[in-house]
Amino acid sequence: MATWAEFANAEPDLADFAWERMEGRIVYQATLRLDGGPRVHPVSPWLGAGLLCVSFRDTSPKLREVARDARYALHTAQPWEDHAGEHGEFIVRGWLEQIPPSHPAVTARPGQTPYGLVHYACSIEEAVATKYSDDEMPVYRRWRSSSGEATE
Repeated sequence: MATWAEFANAEPDLADFAWERMEGRIVYQATLRLDGGPRVHPVSPWLGAGLLCVSFRDTSPKLREVARDARYALHTAQPWEDHAGEHGEFIVRGWLEQIPPSHPAVTARPGQTPYGLVHYACSIEEAVATKYSDDEMPVYRRWRSSSGEATE
């Protein structure tokens, strides 16, 4: 597994593409429910201390689920008016690791909430960018932490 900083260092163009689609936006993160089924929920990721991070409400059932199985997938959403995928999309998967409120990445988190949060760093196992050609055929660029190389 890699941190966001390690991913960005290995593939800066792919990381830039990804962050352009995530910064200040809602994206969708999937985790595994206690029964093994998927749970998809909106999150607002941020970067801090070289980590890609997300937070969940401290009352969320996702906390128990992630404690049992920390695998995740995160997918950027297309702008609502972009059904053809003109802007491209990004998906990343890996493992969530809880980080304490005093962690430098958490202190870099934008915004405040009136409720408690639990914070996680998202390791990067695989990252995939999808762009669409003029004939609407998808063009993929993939990076895996085990190989450290991007493929198309």
